[in-house]
Amino acid sequence: MDPFYYHGHCPNTGQLHRLPRAPAEAAAHQLMVRLRPASEGKMLGVLVAEGDRLLYAYSGRGPAPDPGLDWVPLIEAESPHQQQTLSELQQLRQQIHDLAGAEELARLAALQEQWQESQEQLQLRHRLARQQRQQQRLLAWADGPALDQQSRADGRELRQFKQAREAQLQPLREAVEHIQKQILLCKRQRRQLSQGLQADLHRRLKIFPGPPWSLAMLFPQGPPTGVGECCAPKLLHCAASQGLRPLALAEFWWGQGSKQQGHFYAACAERCQPLIGPLLASHPDWLRVIYEDHELLVIDKPGGVLSVAGRDSWNQDSLLTRLQSQNPQIRSVHRLDLETSGLLIFAKNRAGQAHLQRQFETRQVRKTYHARLENCPAASQGLIDLALGPDPQRPGCYRPDPTGKAAITHYQVVERSTCRLELYPHTGRSHQLRVHARWGLGSPIRGDRLYGSPGARLMLHAQRLEFTHPIRNTTVVLECPPPF
Repeated sequence: MDPFYYHGHCPNTGQLHRLPRAPAEAAAHQLMVRLRPASEGKMLGVLVAEGDRLLYAYSGRGPAPDPGLDWVPLIEAESPHQQQTLSELQQLRQQIHDLAGAEELARLAALQEQWQESQEQLQLRHRLARQQRQQQRLLAWADGPALDQQSRADGRELRQFKQAREAQLQPLREAVEHIQKQILLCKRQRRQLSQGLQADLHRRLKIFPGPPWSLAMLFPQGPPTGVGECCAPKLLHCAASQGLRPLALAEFWWGQGSKQQGHFYAACAERCQPLIGPLLASHPDWLRVIYEDHELLVIDKPGGVLSVAGRDSWNQDSLLTRLQSQNPQIRSVHRLDLETSGLLIFAKNRAGQAHLQRQFETRQVRKTYHARLENCPAASQGLIDLALGPDPQRPGCYRPDPTGKAAITHYQVVERSTCRLELYPHTGRSHQLRVHARWGLGSPIRGDRLYGSPGARLMLHAQRLEFTHPIRNTTVVLECPPPF
């Protein structure tokens, strides 16, 4: 990542957004001049916005580095639940610290070292005695049975030594094992609470009715740990909420710690960087309604938003939950992959949902997807008949499997120079088009992090749907061009 630019891609369009650092450095140096020395280091940031507006922020919580400045506030005031979580985190940290300093751990380590030294001395004495017996046997003047008896005595002594060692160490080992299990449990609880706070923070980054991305897209393995608010997201959020267009952003370290005071740093890779592009790309009209009547609602789903809520507590954000917050009667009819954009149908009542789902189940809905592949297939059109099954090596992924479920896709090349294809799935298996492209056509879809190479976005878009209206019984044909 270029340290002189904050940059990232829009999860929907794949467009790269860049924000320079240099124009904000002068304002950052002016801020450094008025700051006092600090024992606890923090990351500080300055954002330059249109109209010569300057916004200042510091990472985390706590007192402001300079009370005389108007610092950007927390994205949202801490709720009682958040305050309780922070208190529980502090208790867990103290508990881990106390357990790590338990007397049993130090005592076991000291005793193990003493027994190790005693064992080395005993083994050295036995080795010298064994060498002496070997020499005596070579000279053939010593009493053989007596030497054998000495050897057996050494063996008994070693066994008795080990028994005595185990008798003393085993109770301590059990106590230490119990302590280590408690530490591990506390660390897991701490991680879960910390992830929950980060997930809560990201949910509060919804500047508008809902950004065109979700946590599940930005953090596929789950949100990172942490309890504070980093400068860059805080500044970008504040600028967007005030309708200010950011022109430059600079972050620097101030105070003691692992970083060098007064030096500029790029956005941290774990927490901030995944948010930069989506925050720079956020806009109020991200949700496009393609069709709506008393029975149906058809949305142009952005890539990066779940169709329905996930299984984990941190990925409950979805297009369905957002729509239901405005109309609780909205019901899901079908789904698109998290990273796939395009036409998605919702019903406004149970009867409409059942009617439309039946059309999908009986393959009466005609679907057309637009995709860009890494490489074009040799044939301009054709059929892919490739059964699919779960990949046991990669949970959540699929692979060709002769014993799996039948999956059929027609394809047609529409533009060879850019490897653009139209895909017509006759079945609706999970990841069908992505797996068929990879193994059926010999080339993954561009930006496919699961079956190809990661990119700015997955270039797969549901561009056309043809189905029967559940009430009027007329054919509905809807189209939505791809954003890439």
